Amino acid sequence: AGAVCMRYPKAMQLGAFTNPHAATRREAIEMTKRGCEWALALGAKELVVWSAFDGYDYSHQVDYEKTWQRVVNAFREICDAFPSLKISLEFKPTDENTRFFTVPSTGAAMLLVNEINRENMGLTLDIGHCLAAGENPAQSAALVGARGKLFGVQLNDGYQRLGAEDGLMFGSVHPHMALEFVHWLQKTNFDGHIYFDTFPRNEDPCREAEYNIRRCKALWARAKQLERMGIEDFLQRHDAMGALELIESM
Repeated sequence: AGAVCMRYPKAMQLGAFTNPHAATRREAIEMTKRGCEWALALGAKELVVWSAFDGYDYSHQVDYEKTWQRVVNAFREICDAFPSLKISLEFKPTDENTRFFTVPSTGAAMLLVNEINRENMGLTLDIGHCLAAGENPAQSAALVGARGKLFGVQLNDGYQRLGAEDGLMFGSVHPHMALEFVHWLQKTNFDGHIYFDTFPRNEDPCREAEYNIRRCKALWARAKQLERMGIEDFLQRHDAMGALELIESM
């Protein structure tokens, strides 16, 4: 089985784990624990946490250190209560619900994981979220995967407009980035969950899902081929032209 993904109600607009009211923070933690119970009951191996509300909109609105520590403490409690279940944070830099998230980048997310310091705590990387944070998703995958903390990935694409998450089909906008992302999943021996987080607003959802699966399988095979063709030699020389010409020759 895959994972259970948590969502929190609009009543927690001021924050789930970071809410200024202790009773609401407790409610969010207990809700997450119930999610863990459901995950185990369904035979899932992981719980993915994404809160639309753990952040802020204005300068001088929150105490950054206190909100950070609340997130650390909440995850520690949840990890300790369910040691056999992987607990995964899906970070996002900005959203229409929260302009600045408490954990806004891959680097901040890894800092959080290190401070939580639990074996079953890791990350789920969403390509659209990495793009929105101004990151190269492959570099993010390398950073997290090399440290054994990449529990899952959500594959999609987008145009990187400020504050927007397009949720377009995987590899449809940034094919080179998508190929490199898959390559680094292979290089870091990724064995977690693969999800497709795309938004079929005008497209047939079944055809879109089928496309995403075909695209992922094709890129996975192409990345394997790149490895056999010696892409590693170009990486070691920092040879962009050589790498691009190698990809062009495929």
